[in-house]
Amino acid sequence: MTERPLPRPAPPVDPVPAAGARIVMVGPPAAGKSTIGRLIAERLDIPFVDTDHRIAELYGPIPQIFAERGEDRFREYERAVVRRELRRLLERPGVVSLGGGAVLNPGTRAQLKHPAIKTIAIEIDSTTAVQRLGGSRRPLLDDSDDPGARWQRVFDERRSLYEEAATAVIQADDGPPSTAVNRIIGIITGLQRAEEYEKFRESSQEQELQ
Repeated sequence: MTERPLPRPAPPVDPVPAAGARIVMVGPPAAGKSTIGRLIAERLDIPFVDTDHRIAELYGPIPQIFAERGEDRFREYERAVVRRELRRLLERPGVVSLGGGAVLNPGTRAQLKHPAIKTIAIEIDSTTAVQRLGGSRRPLLDDSDDPGARWQRVFDERRSLYEEAATAVIQADDGPPSTAVNRIIGIITGLQRAEEYEKFRESSQEQELQ
């Protein structure tokens, strides 16, 4: 009796839903990480977490933490919250927005390299940043007579870390948040389709060797 070869799997045709994604937003202050991240989560019907908000819930207002306990203590709190939220992200789809300085921690950068996590770096220019900041308090910017120049220095110091961690970099000062949301969902869907096709290709090669 002639043994028939196993049928080859069909390549994925339909788009893989981005609703199964695990997305992390990074970038400088006022980049719109939380606004864009929340809109993505609403569009995909998945949970959203802002780690700065979670820190404030657990430890108090961030400007007060900086003033009374110092930046080092804040970074300890931040790392504990980020570590926990990124671990939870591996358990179920969602969107997590990180504070501007979270990528300074090597442990956070290592977590962001997990293959299941898609990290989106949001970039803007200093003019847009100053317009968005208005009179809001940001601990690392409050002590400067020129918030735009101070913001640019902070961004320049961290930019390579954002880009090192990023799966993709999005410029978000050239349109409404919905424009960035559409770009990001398109990127995530494309990446997922590429991953599914790679699985199909590997499966086909294995069957050919049998």
